[in-house]
Order: sequence, then C-alpha cells, then structure tokens
Amino acid sequence: MAGLLGTDSESEAVLVSPHAADARLAIELLSEHGICARAFASLLALAPELDETVGCLILVEEALRVEELDALQNALMRLPAWCDLPIVIIAADLAGLNQIAETAFPHSGKVTLLERPLNPHTLASAVKVALRASARQRQVGELLAQREAALKQRDDFVAMLAHELRNPLAPMRNVLFMMRSTKIDDPALSKGRDILDRQVTYLTRLVDDLLDIARLERQKIVLRRQRLDLNQAVSSAVENCLQVAQQRGHRITARLSEVALPIDADSVRIEQIVCNLLNNAVKFSPQPCEIGVETAEEDGFARLVVRDLGIGFAPESSERLFEPFMQVNPTLARTPGGLGLGLAIVRHLVELHEGSVHAHSEGRGTGATFVIRIPLAPSSPRQSIEPEPARERQRRRRIVVVEDNPDVREALHMLLTMWGHEVALAGDGRTGLQRVIEERPEVALIDLGLPEMNGYDVARAIRLAIPGGGIRLIAVTGYGQPAERAAALNAGFDGHLLKPVSPDVLAHLLSG
Repeated sequence: MAGLLGTDSESEAVLVSPHAADARLAIELLSEHGICARAFASLLALAPELDETVGCLILVEEALRVEELDALQNALMRLPAWCDLPIVIIAADLAGLNQIAETAFPHSGKVTLLERPLNPHTLASAVKVALRASARQRQVGELLAQREAALKQRDDFVAMLAHELRNPLAPMRNVLFMMRSTKIDDPALSKGRDILDRQVTYLTRLVDDLLDIARLERQKIVLRRQRLDLNQAVSSAVENCLQVAQQRGHRITARLSEVALPIDADSVRIEQIVCNLLNNAVKFSPQPCEIGVETAEEDGFARLVVRDLGIGFAPESSERLFEPFMQVNPTLARTPGGLGLGLAIVRHLVELHEGSVHAHSEGRGTGATFVIRIPLAPSSPRQSIEPEPARERQRRRRIVVVEDNPDVREALHMLLTMWGHEVALAGDGRTGLQRVIEERPEVALIDLGLPEMNGYDVARAIRLAIPGGGIRLIAVTGYGQPAERAAALNAGFDGHLLKPVSPDVLAHLLSG
C-alpha cells in the first residue's frame, strides 16, 4: 500500500493494481491534478480499509480476480445506504469487461469503463467527476444524519412531553370517575363535571395522537393481529363515539354487511381507525347532520365507508389531508381544533394492514367521504371470536401504591379505597420496596420514574426478596414506548399500564 497523498480525505481516490510501478505512476498523475490517492495491491488488501471516506475506486482489470470479488462486494455492502461509490475500471477489452462489471457490481449505479491505452487527462477527468458525485452523496448523507438526529430529538421531546402531561391527567381522570360515582344534585356542578370529563378525554387523545404519529413515522408500531370481523370492530367503535356525536347533535347510522368480513388485524388499531374517521366527521360538521358508516365485501377486500355532510374540502386537497399537522382551515378562526394528526394516523395504520384509504369531496360545503379497503382474510384457518368472559366481582385486596407524584398517589388511594381495597402508599422507590416487603400485598402499582430508586430496580429487588411470593407487580407510567414496556416485563413486572389509567381497565385488572 502506498502512503496517503494529501490530507483531504473527503476527496480521496483509491487505486487497486497488482503492479507497484504502474500504481506509483497513476498516483503521481492524480496528485499533479490535485487529487489525493492511495494504492492497494489487491481487493483483499482493500476490503478491510474501504469506508465512506473513499470518494472513488479505480480498478485495473488485473485486480478483478474472481476469488476476491466477494470480499469487495461485502465491503461495498457495509457502506452507508446513501453511498453509491463511483467505480472506474481500466481495461484493454471493454466489451468483455462490461459483462464482468455488471456481474461483479450489480448494485452500483456509477461504474465508468476506460479503455487502454489511457490518456492521463481522461483518467484525471473521470476521477474528478466521480469525486464530485461522491461529495454530493456525502452532503445527502449528512442531511440524512441531521434529519435522523432531529427525529430522535423530536421523539425524545414528545415522549417527555407525554409523560409530563399524563401525570396531571391521571388524577383528574380518577377524581372524575369518583365524581360520577357520587350523586350530584346541583345541576351546575353536574354540568361542570361533564365539561371537565370531555376536556380530559380530549387532552388524553391529543397526547396519544402525538405519540402514535411519532412511532408510526419511525415504523415502531407492532400490530397484534388476530382474526376478527370488521363489522364487530366497527360496531364497537361507533358505540364508543356515539356520545361525542350526540353531544353535538349528530346521528350516526351504521349499515353493516349482512355477511361477516373476516380480516387479520389488530382490533385496537382497527377501532382507532374507525374512531378517528368518526371524530373527524363530527369535528368538521358544524351543523347537526347524519354521519353514515357502511361496510361491504368488494373484490377480496373488506370495505369501510364513512360519510358526512360537513364542510368538505377542495378535491385537489384529497391526498394532502393525510399529511401530519394538515389543517383544512389553518386560521385563527378555525373552530374544530386538534393537531391535524387523526387522518395521518389513519393512513399509517391502514397501510400497516396492507390496505388503502381514499378521501373524496365535491368541494367546500358538500361533505366528505372516506373509503378504506383492507384485504379479507383467507377462508382458513378461521378463528372464531370468543365472547368476553363475564367479569369477576371485585373482592377486597391488599395493594401498595408506589408513586412520587402526590396528586396521582392520593387520587389512586381515594379510588382504590372507594372500591373497598386495603391500600398502603409510598412516595419513592426505597420506601416502596420496604413497604412491599413488610406488607406482602397481593398487588403493587409502581411508577417507573421514581426518585432514589427507579421502578425497574424496585421490581427486581422485590422478585429477589420475595421469590415466588405471588405478588402481581404492575408498572403505572407515563412512558409508553415499546422498549419501555419490554424493559418493565424483563424487570419482573406482570403488566404495564399507561397513565392516565382508565378506572374501568384498572378495575378489570384487579378483579382477575
């Protein structure tokens, strides 16, 4: 290997030639034209040294030994995805070498063939062109790296923001549940409770949407597929959205297929798709109207249609509707609100199910129609949908709550006590560990982000101190990333609940 000429590694060319004298002459020629270069005697010698700092690869035909090509191809595969390394091949018989080049470098889009005898200026010109192409690729690579860093920073911020928002939402939801369980005679207080309930639900949905769009864009959503009937999923979603629609004076009419529409899908995500479309119809229908939902079988697909008579949109905007943060009327006067994420989430989730979604409107004031198609599942094996088992009546349990936020802790304490459970509290990890060891509860609800000792360490210490003790450890946290859920289970937790925990979900968990 010859020594490195020059110091500008970003414009470096590499020559592979088994002839040391020819290699020295070529490097001197390139140096005269201001090109930094170094030489290797074989492809095997080059392969370990090849990286993205190489701007051009110059190969003489004698170096293209069949037994060494695999080493070079593997080295090229290790380069970053943005790097399509320009290759210059020098040979006497270009016709025969062209086929070899296509076989040896099938994924390279920048291969230049130069015929011997070679004009030195031709070689220098070809290498300069290759180095300029590499410089542009490197700029693209840097932009991609900056974009990736920005996306990670955004995701970290969204995750932290969600955690900080979930903490106040958790006690608010629990207190609202207790208020609904208590008879309120004052109409004003009852109305205020209902308003607060709607706004807490709205804020929770905004937080969930922010997290979902970040995970979907980075392909971090994993579907939990099962065989289900689209009609049942749509019915459940309509039921969940009915109250919000009725509060604004709308009617939802469902015309479902008379035959089952089996799909292999994530039931939670399918209901999310339908609810997002229904909420969108409610949001953009300022006057009370009928919102129609239909399902049918169509050419091997299950088709879902949601129609409204709302504000509609310009036909040329149909594709842009599914872009994140898209607003149909992005002005200070807009009344529907929201972040413009609902339809973007719909598109991502439908595409994860190998389906498609399309929007149609005749223009402003004419309403909108959304059509979703998801592939029907094969006729076999067919898994029947089992009805949910009847819930057990709750019995009194001993529970330890480990939570550093005093409002969250007190709201959980009030809710669990109202249900008749015996509850002990702790405000940090070490105290929580001691309390669990002393109390030997049946269930411990443990926050993950605790002072002194985090929830993961608390769970590990409990499992070591009370092996096989039969204590159910449930992580209750504002962090809902899949990696955090997996880390909780690995630390010894039996379950992972995301704040704000629905009282119905918590009650169901404690009844099991």
